[in-house]
Amino acid sequence: MSDLSLFLGQFLRRPSEIRAIAPTGQAVAREMARLVTPDMQAVAEIGAGTGTITRAILARGLPPERLQLYELNAAFCDRLRQRFPGTEVHNLPAQEMVNVGHAGLDAVISGVPTLPMPDELQSAIVGAALAMMKPGAPFVQITYGPVAPLSEAVRARFGLVHRKSRRIWANLPPARVYVFRQNL
Repeated sequence: MSDLSLFLGQFLRRPSEIRAIAPTGQAVAREMARLVTPDMQAVAEIGAGTGTITRAILARGLPPERLQLYELNAAFCDRLRQRFPGTEVHNLPAQEMVNVGHAGLDAVISGVPTLPMPDELQSAIVGAALAMMKPGAPFVQITYGPVAPLSEAVRARFGLVHRKSRRIWANLPPARVYVFRQNL
């Protein structure tokens, strides 16, 4: 089964778990993974989906055993385990990473659709990621919307500054990538 078929099937069966209309495109995946380097000791991808961004992260030279994947959808987790042996796949929401993950992350790459979420849920996800990350490490977030994918209140609470990519039109829908860091 193709990624698109699996994605659409899960979108129809479990709409509360799947918020995008299609898997992330390759151009966005490359931009999401741009800051990953082979010498990083630990990276987490949250909302890993069917693995488009995962593939781009590994293509940057990161060894699979240094990549932790978090995904809410069990069928997607099965696909990730099959496709990316050596990675650590967790069938858990992103905010649970503090209970099972490895601290000292060099980066967190997020495919979780944070823009429509309430501030409390955004805070839980970002707070968990920051608790696991090295100081100053990037939190990379995709968005399809016209504004920053984390609310102003959440950015202020955690002291986050950001830069954003140009709009990437080669994606359905077009997307932007934000890189957040704590202003230390």
